[in-house]
Amino acid sequence: MSTLIPYRHNNRLARPDAASFMDDFFRPFFGMDNFTSTFSVDVKDEGDKFVLEADMPGVKRDDISIDINDDVLTISAEWNAEKRNEHRHGYVINERRSGRASRSFTLENVREDDISAEYKDGVLTLTMPKVTETRKTPRRIEIQ
Repeated sequence: MSTLIPYRHNNRLARPDAASFMDDFFRPFFGMDNFTSTFSVDVKDEGDKFVLEADMPGVKRDDISIDINDDVLTISAEWNAEKRNEHRHGYVINERRSGRASRSFTLENVREDDISAEYKDGVLTLTMPKVTETRKTPRRIEIQ
């Protein structure tokens, strides 16, 4: 069976207690996942290939990294954006958005050298061809 298995970043057993506490404490106040940022991923099995789509709106292409190490595919991104608006009476609104996110997947039955990536309209698409199974011809081995 061919699968891509994502690692879980929110596994409480893998995180220090202080980090877990900070996540639970601050998330309700700020309405966002400040300490364990992630992005949504869909993986489709299209028969001869897997297609992974990661929603990464507002992230620049140059801020995305895709790495493979020991049969683990890791997609990561960092962003730092600032928006400055000047209004009447000398008020300035400064909005900043910064963060980091990553997701890792175990590659199984994927031709790693043939993986391709495209980034368009905030969606990263990875096409990962499967390893083709060679059919084995039945045969008899002669005893010498």
